[in-house]
Formats: sequence, structure tokens, C-alpha cells
Amino acid sequence: MIPRAAWYLVTKAERAKLHLDAFNGHVSAYMKEPYTVVRKHEAHNRRHVKRYERKPFQPVMGMELGEFLYCLRSGLDQMAWQLANSDARRDFPRDIYFPIPEDLSNSDRRRNYTRALGLFPDDVAKEIDALQPHKGPNPAQDHPLWQLNKLCNLDKHVIIPIHSQGITIFAPEVPGVKAEYLHNEDTFEVSVPEEYEDQLDFKPTLPDEVELGEWNSDWRIPLHRLSDIHGFIICTVVPRFMSFNLADVPSEMMRVYKVTPIY
Repeated sequence: MIPRAAWYLVTKAERAKLHLDAFNGHVSAYMKEPYTVVRKHEAHNRRHVKRYERKPFQPVMGMELGEFLYCLRSGLDQMAWQLANSDARRDFPRDIYFPIPEDLSNSDRRRNYTRALGLFPDDVAKEIDALQPHKGPNPAQDHPLWQLNKLCNLDKHVIIPIHSQGITIFAPEVPGVKAEYLHNEDTFEVSVPEEYEDQLDFKPTLPDEVELGEWNSDWRIPLHRLSDIHGFIICTVVPRFMSFNLADVPSEMMRVYKVTPIY
């Protein structure tokens, strides 16, 4: 039987896996044909044109990604609530969460992190602290919890963090070749004089996989890191808290207080 404190995180992680599988399925289908191609002959100027247009991501892809991220992040926070001191749940309910600071480079962040840990029993705080990205041997930005928190914050406050990659299009080296973007970076056109029409018989090179992150930012991660993040939660985070089961936390997962008919 799963201890009550870890039950929330385990359950949310199981649900997150369903969203991750659905998201990966949508991405796989998209990557089979991520662009459209239109060829035409312009008789008036004796040129042959090949236009590429990247297909937009389906909105459901962003929704599945967000649900995956929220399930894991909220599962961590709900577990933290179960593990917090009873007086903290009474006096500071809005301040209880599973802390994942981006860094501890200044005194305010260090103070906030110390205060967050102070809402838990010492043995729980010790386990939370041991999992922190800044405790590892590698840069904090490479840590699964840091990446989870970053992606979740991007999705909540900024953008759907599907960064993607561009496709590589070949422009033949022939006299009179033209290559240009049309309207935006999603549409690209290559044209050659009609006598070089056969030089346009090529397919663009596709990226190996979709990336996650934010446009105009140096930080992005490959899609497969989502599986690594999920695995870290299941295989590393959950086992650390399986021994905690605080007796003063109500055991009911949901309660029905009052049922009112609505017409």
C-alpha cells in the first residue's frame, strides 16, 4: 500500500504518463509530414518555383504537454502539503509547496528557500533539500526538477513551450537561383530558371526531434527529456518519501460536503 503522503504524487505521475504518451503520439504523427510543398511553373518569367510551408502544431499538442507538466508539478506540491508541519498547514497554508528554486544566487532567494524548508519536519526538509538541482554535480539547468519547474512556469505564464526546430532546405547552386522567406519564417520559397527545373527535385532535411523551450532563448531541451523527468519523479523522488505517512492528515482523498440540485 502506498503511504498517504506519496499517494498524491504517485497518482499524478501515473496520470502524467497518459498525457506524455498522447503528446508523443501527436508529435510522431506531426513529424511524418511537418510541411506542405507546392510546385508551380511561372510561364511569364520562365521560372520554376518550389514553396515550403511548415504546418502549425495542433493545439492539442500544447494541451497534452501542459497537462503532463501540471500533473507532476502539482503532485509534488500536494505531497508537500501532506508532509508539512500541522501548524504550517494551519497558519501558512498558501506558503506550502515543494520548493525548486532556479538558483540561490542572492540573499532573498536563499532566505525564501530556507523559509520554505522550515515549514516541514526536519527529516522531510532534509530529503527535499537533497533533491535540489543546485545540490547535484552538474549545472542546475540539467537537472530534471529544474527543467520541470522551468517548463511549467513557461506554460503557465509565458507560452506553450514547444520550441521545435527548422527544416533544412537545399538551394541549388545554379545561375539565377532565388531563395527567400515569404511573410514569416514558416514559409520558404526556392525558384530557378525553367531549364534547371530538375534541380528542385529534393526533399528538405527534417530535425531529429521536436525541442522544448522558448523562442529567442538559448535554453531548450530535447523532447525525450520529458521521459527522463517522469522517470526521475517515479524512480528517485517517490522512494525518498515512501516512509512518511503523517497521522494527523485526513485520510479521505475527496469529501462531499453537500449536494445541491441544479436546474
